[in-house]
Formats: sequence, C-alpha cells, structure tokens
Amino acid sequence: MKKIYFLIITVLLFQSILAQKGKSEASKVYSADAVIDKQYGINFYQPLNMMLGGDTVRNSASGYAANGYIQDFYTTGQLLHKGFYVDGMLKIYKNYFPNGQVERNFRMVDLKKSKMTIYYKEGAIKSDIVYVHSEALKWEDFYPNGLVEFVEEYDKDFQYYIHKANYYEDGTPENELVLDNKKKLLYTQTYYYQNGKIKEQGEMRYNKAEFDYEKLGTWMLYDESGKATKSQKYASGQVVSEKNL
Repeated sequence: MKKIYFLIITVLLFQSILAQKGKSEASKVYSADAVIDKQYGINFYQPLNMMLGGDTVRNSASGYAANGYIQDFYTTGQLLHKGFYVDGMLKIYKNYFPNGQVERNFRMVDLKKSKMTIYYKEGAIKSDIVYVHSEALKWEDFYPNGLVEFVEEYDKDFQYYIHKANYYEDGTPENELVLDNKKKLLYTQTYYYQNGKIKEQGEMRYNKAEFDYEKLGTWMLYDESGKATKSQKYASGQVVSEKNL
C-alpha cells in the first residue's frame, strides 16, 4: 500500500511540474453570466470532477488531456477557477465569485472520500457535503444568516438515514427524522409548527423490501398551542384507527 501511495504522489508531482510550462496557454476566460447559475452557483466544472462521476475531459491548447494546476479567469481579470487536473479531469479545485470570495472548495479526504464546501457570495457557508465515491454521505445546507436549513446523513453503506431534518430560517426545526434503533431501523419522526410546538409525532420504520419509510404504532397530533387533538394508529404505513381527543 505504501508503494502505491508513493507512486501516486510521484506521478502527480511529475504531472504538476510538466503542467507549469503550459499553464498560461491552458487558461480560459469566461464572462460571469456564462458560468454563474443563480440557483446552483458555479457548477460549470462539475462534469470534470472525476471523484463525483464526471465524464468530461479538459484538453490543453496543444490538444492533449490537461494535467497539473490550471487557472481560469473572468473577462475582468479576476480569478474564476483554480484546479488540479489529472488526465483532463479534476481532483481538487476552488471556484471564485467576481468579488474574490471563494464560491466552492472541493478537496479529497482520502482515496474514496471527498468534501465540497459551497459559499454565498458574501462569504457565509451555503452547503457542506461529504462524499464517498460519487454519493453524498452527509449534506448540510445553510441559510445566509448561518443557521442550518437542511441536513441529511446516511449510514456508511447508503442504505438508510442516520438523521434527516429541515429547519425554519430562525433555527427552529420544521421536521426531523431521528434513528432510535439501528438494528430494527426504527425512527422518531416529528413535525413542528413555526412557533416551535410539535404538530405531529410518531414512530417510523424503514422497510427494506419497499425501500421506503412507513408510519408505525401510535401517532399524536397537536394544535399550535401544544394541545393534543388526535391520536392515530398505524400498521405498515396505513391508518387502522384514530381517535379525537
């Protein structure tokens, strides 16, 4: 294993040295409108990301697959992108807004795990994502005020959720799925009113045969004051009885 790591590092360093000679000719220039998506940001380079399943190859001006560090720029001269390429595909990279703020930072943690951090143009974190191969193991989205908007985390084999939740902009939870029993894959699912009071709560089970989550047992429903209004009993995701309180 040590020999393999040494070989990989040696090859990457050699490619980086070679790339420095053609660095300027490999650079490209883009307008901001051409590369910035209002909703998804600068995902222009995503097809080149080999760690996330990209299948597009970038060529240098000489027509060969690009290798080493390459920088792209806006038409204004500001730095847009700096990435390390291997055989025309990205291994690590940063993109930048025209104001100089980092838009996203993608880096490798190890040979199978990587991490992407995406930012708002003002500098606050927008998304923080951990990938295993090309799948998102944990994904967190944030509001511009820095509070969590959404979180989703899977088990290491991507079979079921460890935790899943949405939050209102003031930080109070909107809904939350929490794993209570890993062996039986039993969860507590809670829905909230915006005032923080519980709206609905009960047990969920992950059905491996259906690849879906289903309500189970007794669920309680509440009004906005927190008073219980109804109880419902579920079996295999279906209501079998209910009672007004």
